[in-house]
Amino acid sequence: MSPSPKVVVQTFDNYAKSQLTFVQNIAELAAKPAYIECLYESHVVKIVLPLVTNINPTVRMNAVLCLVRLAGHSEPCAKQIVCSKNLLSRLLGQLVKENKYYKKNCMNLVKNLCKYSSESTEIVVKECGGIDAILICMKDFDSFVREAAMQAITCITRLDVKISQLIVNYGVLPQIVQCLKEQQQSLKLYALSALDEMAKNNEDLAIKIVDLPTLPHVIHFLMPNFIDKKVQKSALTLIKNIVKHSLYLTENAIESNLFPEILLLMAHPDESIRNNSAKVIREVVQHSVQIAQMVVNSGGIEKLLNVISCSQELSPTPAVLALGYIAAMSPKLALAIIQSQALIHLAAILKSNTDKLTKAGTIWTLGMIGQHSAEHARPILSEVLKYIMNVYMDSSLDSESRHKCLIALEQILKNCDDFNVLEKLLTPTIPTEIMMFILEKISKILPKNAQARRSFITNGYLKMIQNIKPDINSELFQVIRAVNCCFPEDIIQMVAGDFPETVMKTVDKYVPQSDCIFFNRQLKSDEQLHKSYSTPKTPLSGEESVFK
Repeated sequence: MSPSPKVVVQTFDNYAKSQLTFVQNIAELAAKPAYIECLYESHVVKIVLPLVTNINPTVRMNAVLCLVRLAGHSEPCAKQIVCSKNLLSRLLGQLVKENKYYKKNCMNLVKNLCKYSSESTEIVVKECGGIDAILICMKDFDSFVREAAMQAITCITRLDVKISQLIVNYGVLPQIVQCLKEQQQSLKLYALSALDEMAKNNEDLAIKIVDLPTLPHVIHFLMPNFIDKKVQKSALTLIKNIVKHSLYLTENAIESNLFPEILLLMAHPDESIRNNSAKVIREVVQHSVQIAQMVVNSGGIEKLLNVISCSQELSPTPAVLALGYIAAMSPKLALAIIQSQALIHLAAILKSNTDKLTKAGTIWTLGMIGQHSAEHARPILSEVLKYIMNVYMDSSLDSESRHKCLIALEQILKNCDDFNVLEKLLTPTIPTEIMMFILEKISKILPKNAQARRSFITNGYLKMIQNIKPDINSELFQVIRAVNCCFPEDIIQMVAGDFPETVMKTVDKYVPQSDCIFFNRQLKSDEQLHKSYSTPKTPLSGEESVFK
């Protein structure tokens, strides 16, 4: 009987079908996190990895998909894949010949392998040809392949700045910027996300992005006729992370027509757009007084107040801090904020039930406004100070927020020139650290103001501070001593209940007059009692009678 070729073909056909069935089943199991540990213990990576070079393209594609899922759910599996450098290099090296599904799976595999550690990222990118694979996929016509490649870039740049610079040096930036010009909104979103991760890592990468140039394409998304909110929000986040680094980058953004579009967006119906626009302004105004002045001249204060007043789900902190940075630039700008009725909005935040961090940021801004002069501090002291004190004395406030409040209070109180306001702040419950600021300011007013010294005594404040027993080496002790120096020593001793020795010696030497000290009461007879009630009394000389 002659041998039949059909038997051989059938045998190989069964083997191919078995391979495909196996890898498909493993891929399905790998999609479920509950099976990952069991698969790892069964040496699934060592079994599946050789299949990425299989002659059957469907087996190859499913093998890559299986590895993607294993690496995504398990760091040990990811490390095992990275350690098989030769197979991983072959997997990525044959990318040019494969279809779009294989390429997309490869990019997802690179993303999942690089998300755990810088060491794994460096091996994948440098030693296994990851960067070349990314560049190939970035030039692919299929948008889904490019999206997967940009997700891989985002993951890599998020983890390691050095690798980010390496990717940029390989020339990936122009490909990303090209995606900003595409029609698909998803491509724009992934491109913005990748650029954002690069820009926020360090200034050098941000400069390379700006020099390309990229900002004109990004700022185009801020135009009123652009309706995609997700893209606008991502564009604002990218701009914020670019301009935060330096004046040079901020000036580039302004030259790319950032204004007035950014100000118009602070009146956008969507709260997240308003909030992100305020974050950009917060970063922009920090760099120079000229830029802060430009924002104010363009109506920026009113726009920021609109963000604060319309905040519902999101915190108004970015807009509040932006006002603080503007106020810190110059007394003139701080006065413009006061004149814009900003204190009403800031006081409303302190009175509300908002979170403690927002309140601490608000107090910081008030400190920036009130730090310049008495003219700036006076309206804060009259309208907002009691709310600041309430926040500071809240026991649930964390130490960092409390420290910010304390600094702001010090900045405001040092410019207070109203003695009556300072005096009323001195209560037995006031924290020691704030009392020190108040007394320090009072100690500078008392020497020049006799009426203030009288008031300080008569209202009991001089006596109150004598009852405080601070450590002799403390600042509070020195401040109380400075206040006491404004009064005569015998007055200090008297209000403290410790009469001076000279007064006590006067008491010792004093001899009472004999005709006014004692009166011996004697019992009267009934007749004398009757006369005392019936006989009118003659008033003493110089006195009027009480009986009229």
